[in-house]
Amino acid sequence: MQASLQVFETVFAFTIVVLLCLLLRKLSIIKTEDNMVFTKLLTQVVLPAVIFLQLSATPIKSGQFLLIFAVFVAGVLSMLLAYFAGCLLRLSKPKTGALMLTSSFGSSALLGYPFIAFSFPNNPEAIADAVLLSELGVGLPMFLLGPAIAIYFGNQTENFSIKKTLFSYFQSPIFIAIVFGIAVSFVPFDRQNNFVAPFFEALKMINGALSILACLILSLNLKFIPLRGIIPLFVISALIQMWFQPFIANIQATIYGLTILQAQVLVLVSSMPSAVLGPVFASRHNCAPETTSALVMAHIVISIVTVPMVFYFIG
Repeated sequence: MQASLQVFETVFAFTIVVLLCLLLRKLSIIKTEDNMVFTKLLTQVVLPAVIFLQLSATPIKSGQFLLIFAVFVAGVLSMLLAYFAGCLLRLSKPKTGALMLTSSFGSSALLGYPFIAFSFPNNPEAIADAVLLSELGVGLPMFLLGPAIAIYFGNQTENFSIKKTLFSYFQSPIFIAIVFGIAVSFVPFDRQNNFVAPFFEALKMINGALSILACLILSLNLKFIPLRGIIPLFVISALIQMWFQPFIANIQATIYGLTILQAQVLVLVSSMPSAVLGPVFASRHNCAPETTSALVMAHIVISIVTVPMVFYFIG
């Protein structure tokens, strides 16, 4: 019950900060062109710092691989369900691809980290689980499957290169932070050492920027997009992404014998709205980009209600 109340408080607090950022955008204190700067800061500086800080503090355990497997299975099953739904509705190939992109892997990096951090305060184990779930169970599959789906279902004939995509991901600051964070976690040393402590204190300061940057980016991306004509797609994608997926994840948590904390983190990450990478892939490969963007924005808006509800009934 306490965890559910904490999630409710986190969602509403996050909403208040997003509304404040929207006001800043309205007053032209922050502008749309600032979005690229904030995004680069988040993905190339803040997220790698957060990932290294959390993973280096807690050695990875074998049971955490079950968490990664569980969220991956839930995402793939959701993607397949979206494909069959598209076939039943006789959607065009691009719209079927858009439905799959917005019904599979959620926004774990942009929204998941702040939600976990505030829902489970001062709990390094929960943050470490969320990092592994997000980067290896959600991020890596999204980088591999997202472009492939957009290319296959879009109106382009471009070939998808797994080698090129993997090489790009393995070169990213986020993946490098994962490797170094896990490696350092097995090295015994005193974190309170006069030479080491300032470094980790600096990482903690950077960690504090995570939530505000996420809110700033979200507020700059949010825009009014009419849902006329795609209401059925919105309902189906929302049900699959934010209800079916956490339900399947929770079933796996029971089967695998995960701890209560692991199950709660798994459900919370699985209930996140669609990943903002979906519209990026859809736009690049002409896979109904307007539909994909509209669905993702709508998901983010209703997640204010759905995330605490799903966590209360499932988590």
